[in-house]
Amino acid sequence: MFRTVLALCSIAVANAVDPTRVLFIGNSFTYVNDLPHQFLHIASSLGKTVEVANSTIGGCTLFAQQPQFDDRTKQLLTEEWDFIVLQDYSALPTVEKARREYLQPAVKTFIENRKKAEIVMYLTWGYHDGNTGPCPSSDTAKCFPDGTLANLTDPPCESNPSWHNTVDTFACMGFSLVRGYLDMFNYGVNRVAPCGVSWQVVRGVTTIPDNCTTAINSQYPYPLNVTLPFPTTGSLKDLMLYRILAGGVIDKHPNVAGQYLNALTFFATLFGESPVGAASPLPTEKGDTPLTPEQLQQMQQIVNEVVLGHKNVWRIP
Repeated sequence: MFRTVLALCSIAVANAVDPTRVLFIGNSFTYVNDLPHQFLHIASSLGKTVEVANSTIGGCTLFAQQPQFDDRTKQLLTEEWDFIVLQDYSALPTVEKARREYLQPAVKTFIENRKKAEIVMYLTWGYHDGNTGPCPSSDTAKCFPDGTLANLTDPPCESNPSWHNTVDTFACMGFSLVRGYLDMFNYGVNRVAPCGVSWQVVRGVTTIPDNCTTAINSQYPYPLNVTLPFPTTGSLKDLMLYRILAGGVIDKHPNVAGQYLNALTFFATLFGESPVGAASPLPTEKGDTPLTPEQLQQMQQIVNEVVLGHKNVWRIP
């Protein structure tokens, strides 16, 4: 009898699976409609055991959330994680000097404090119509201690349209974000989750203007190792991915569909597996129209192609 019980216990231990632990560090692009738990929900539906946590400050930068400045981040970094996801202020990677002053130092700090975790950049998306103003915003002053993004543009955005010309459409801003986040491979990150590229495909982007790609590419000493935009066969051009505010204003934050698309992208990026067959999203925000089975399937297939069809670009093993 004792041997039988011992054998059963051994089988149970052998079949036990340690959870994949994922820490998300970012701002409202992470917590609006709850990316961490959307990801957990999808992963669980596809047979994965996952634990998530987050350290988020609305309108903030990774720089201000380094452990020497933020107690919650500091505490969470004492734990063991499999992946640490980093998401910066939405327009910051589009400003060359801001990448040097804020993003690169922050990435270096998180790499130094990651223990055994892989560092994954959360590549975000362009605003619905690009950045409509002449300058980038900086929502929370304390999160930009070395100057606002506008102050870091060169030449100054208040008097010169050079920066604005690189982000004045959804496609151009998205391209600038791709280049900014992929550049972090040069500073030691392990993977990039291409959420913004998934958005481009869903929205049916077919071209990116040469004037903005030329200006953006001139900021980097090497060519981009992938051709954008990706093919848009099966796009969902009529599917709204952004929140709609009072008066019909289109927000920059994701609605439930947009955050679900991000969570699918993270599943494929972190596990290197297809998200096709995942559960529908958690209904975290009232007023969003539920996704149809056809939309769910198409979103999952788009992510499958964007992520797993280009694993070498995002450095997925």
